[in-house]
Amino acid sequence: MPGFAFTPIDGTEIDLGKYAPGLKFDITGRWGRHPIPGQKGDLKEDLGDGSLKTRVRLQFVGKTQNDYYTVLSALSKSRRGTLLHPRRGGRSTVITNISEEVLYTERGDTTLVDVDFEDAIIGQASDFRAGPSARAQQVVAQSQLADQAMTTLQSTVFLRPILLTRQLVLVASAQVSAATAAARVYASAAQDAFSLGLYDPSVQAQLLALPPLVQVANIALRGVGPAADIQETVLALEVMLFAATQLDAAVRAEQLIPINTTVSRSPGQSIYAFVQQHYGRSGKTPPEMRDLVGLILRLNRQIRRTALIPQGTVIVRPVA
Repeated sequence: MPGFAFTPIDGTEIDLGKYAPGLKFDITGRWGRHPIPGQKGDLKEDLGDGSLKTRVRLQFVGKTQNDYYTVLSALSKSRRGTLLHPRRGGRSTVITNISEEVLYTERGDTTLVDVDFEDAIIGQASDFRAGPSARAQQVVAQSQLADQAMTTLQSTVFLRPILLTRQLVLVASAQVSAATAAARVYASAAQDAFSLGLYDPSVQAQLLALPPLVQVANIALRGVGPAADIQETVLALEVMLFAATQLDAAVRAEQLIPINTTVSRSPGQSIYAFVQQHYGRSGKTPPEMRDLVGLILRLNRQIRRTALIPQGTVIVRPVA
């Protein structure tokens, strides 16, 4: 899970996202209760929101089993610090509880650690901003983690004297590489689309192609070995896919919304007349109008002659 870390007040940042597939958090309202003699129920007075409470389950399994000692030592040494929350930004936080569970027979000697965080100060505003650039970096970072996990898995399998498994891990490695490479290409294209202000359907097609690639990679990984061996790679791929969908949402949220407009003038009009017709009263400067022309042309590859767009042509254009 990208963007989730804890920095103790007297230590260095601990990347908890490597061990956490997700988290749960809530803010419980505070109410003053005033019972009225002779009346049913209570008169409740709103005392404002309580503290943000976050619970996360850390999974230490396989190669990450050795990280248990380092991470828990750092968390236990200082329970006050800054929590980098993937949904609400940086929070001044304390760790209120740590509970652990050891599973010897499931997933191959797994240690599960539930950590409860709670806000440590009052009046702490949430930061819900996570722009396309930050999301694109998360996609790239998670794809690299998946590649690293796959390399470690391949090295582990090649230590075993089973030729068939070695062949299967090579196939799985190729499928994982295809998925991570496609994710990086999509992240770059989405970031470029955002910087250009271009709502390009081809970028959306790249996103839609990612889930099948990840699914094929996961199927190939299941043939390599038990869940304890492949879990780290599978988890990295799933989180990479989630980060890609969040990038798409961030780009859509900050881009101009496109609408369809039909050229109504006979026998048609130039692209410049079209832009002047629909944006002439918007107060845009001449350079901004020229940028709009370029954007509309990029959105509408079907326009062959900018001097005369035929009547009845459907043009995709920004709403403002």
